[in-house]
Amino acid sequence: MKPILLKDILEPRQNNFTLLRLLAALAVVASHAIFLKSGNKADEVFAGSSVYVLGDHAVNVFFVLSGLTVAASLDRSNDVVRFLIARMLRIFPALIVCTVALVIFGVVISDCSVLEYLTDTRVITYALKTMSLSTASAELPGVFASNPYPSVVNASLWTLKFEVVCYLLLALLGAAGLLEKRKVSLLLPAVGIVASAFLLYRSGGYADSLEQLARFWLCFSFGVGLFVFRDHVRISIVTALLLAALTWLVLGAGAERVVSPIATGYAALLLGCIPIGRLREFTNRNDISYGVYIFGWPTSQSLIHAYPTITVGALIVLSAVIASALAYLSWHWIERPSLRTRDGLVRWCRAFVAFCVTDTPRRPAENRNAAADTKGTPGKVGDLPG
Repeated sequence: MKPILLKDILEPRQNNFTLLRLLAALAVVASHAIFLKSGNKADEVFAGSSVYVLGDHAVNVFFVLSGLTVAASLDRSNDVVRFLIARMLRIFPALIVCTVALVIFGVVISDCSVLEYLTDTRVITYALKTMSLSTASAELPGVFASNPYPSVVNASLWTLKFEVVCYLLLALLGAAGLLEKRKVSLLLPAVGIVASAFLLYRSGGYADSLEQLARFWLCFSFGVGLFVFRDHVRISIVTALLLAALTWLVLGAGAERVVSPIATGYAALLLGCIPIGRLREFTNRNDISYGVYIFGWPTSQSLIHAYPTITVGALIVLSAVIASALAYLSWHWIERPSLRTRDGLVRWCRAFVAFCVTDTPRRPAENRNAAADTKGTPGKVGDLPG
């Protein structure tokens, strides 16, 4: 395949990025299903041979593609408010519905009685903490309590807060005018070096929130940089192979934390060029990757709860199928309709801001003068309330 420029495939009808996001979401579902069945995270694909398991690699691709596509969205809209509203509509409506659905579903599958379940403060705590993205490990009383990986209702959501932070940082850069090529050529490499150095310094052991933010910002900002320099980024199989070879050399070492996201992100660009005909059109019309991601974990946990002897293979297949079906409904009934309200919300927000910052209308000058004459204080006309 001859090298092509990234700018030539940025239109959705010219790339497979929506499909790649779906495949990444399905990879996360498969990766989680394996250890949810055994209860041991060490059973995930690539555990022990790479610093990232299969699900981690998939999420890295998510963030690279997200940086690329949302930077393009910000560039098209040229409006930070419009951009942020679109991003929030993409995240929260489906998240809220998923959370409420799980709370309701919990009444059916909980080990507690209906009365005990509904009066337990953990129900409202779960709903509030989950919808606010403050935690993804909140429990529902008696839900999945006997599963091999017990009580965790929907841990996949833990990455969403980092996604939102990346959106906010990008919006801040855009509002400050720092997304021009000249400024980005200085800013992103500097930030990338700092994030990479931090990841290398902290490699090994439990990754805390600060490390995860550095990791995700490295992926996301790489995607942003790809968009900003889209006129110069060549997509070549040779470059992809070189990055793959470099990743192989540092596999399992601290340097993989930095090299691997770049390599997998660039590989996604290469895969995004492959002509796939109607499959591309179908996935562009049905963007179900986010729904698969947020419904995948509770689907696997529910299947394990209902069929404790289910095999890993059957669990992966059924989880993928059911999560995809739920995601399809979510896209057509929740996510896409929500996104269509963006323009109305933008107008409402601007009207609200204008109302808040506009001075109270003043009375005509002649009325103010008359009032001043009546009070006998003509020298303070301008101080009278309008």
